[in-house]
Amino acid sequence: MTMGRAIALLVVSLIVLGGGIAAMVVKVDASFLSSDAGEYSSGARTGGQAATPAGSGGDAAQEARATLTAISRTLTATAPGAPGTPAARTPVSGEVTPVAAGQPVTVGASIYTVLQVADPEPPGFFVTNPGMRRIAIEVRQEAATGSVRYSFGLFRIRDSAGDEHSWAITNSEPNFDSGDLAAGQSRTGWISFQIPEGRQPAMLLVRGTLGYVDIVRLD
Repeated sequence: MTMGRAIALLVVSLIVLGGGIAAMVVKVDASFLSSDAGEYSSGARTGGQAATPAGSGGDAAQEARATLTAISRTLTATAPGAPGTPAARTPVSGEVTPVAAGQPVTVGASIYTVLQVADPEPPGFFVTNPGMRRIAIEVRQEAATGSVRYSFGLFRIRDSAGDEHSWAITNSEPNFDSGDLAAGQSRTGWISFQIPEGRQPAMLLVRGTLGYVDIVRLD
């Protein structure tokens, strides 16, 4: 072999070797960008240099997941009613503050006043259920503005245990009855209830536009 051919063969060999090394470098670099190149993982799962578990997507994916998790936690923490973040109570328009017996209280277009409480209600034609006690309340309702409806069926009583009771047919006269009032008119009458023996009357309620409302303290 001549010296020239030997030199040419050496150059070709160096070129081939260099190309192989370059291809290997490119493949290794690609493995850091691809989640499919598992053969380059060290397999370590513990310690300070733990490898990324298969399918986790590498450092970029982990960073993205961490960011999304932080955003999610922030949104959860600031959401209305989230644990640890009590929502401020919004006052209800026209909210009623209960009053004592003998004092007027306004609900909607009506003014209510409890004039007296008979506890127990004197016996009469209508009997009291076993284990219960009758209570009669004299109520006045006045139409403050416009026409309003009055009815004994619109009232409830809450006892000292927190239970509410609907009306019972009264033995007292005059009864409250039902009807309509024009502006400036009023109705006064008795409304009866039955509550369990051993309990005390605590609150009178009347049905308003948004449900039953506490109006008069009876304790």
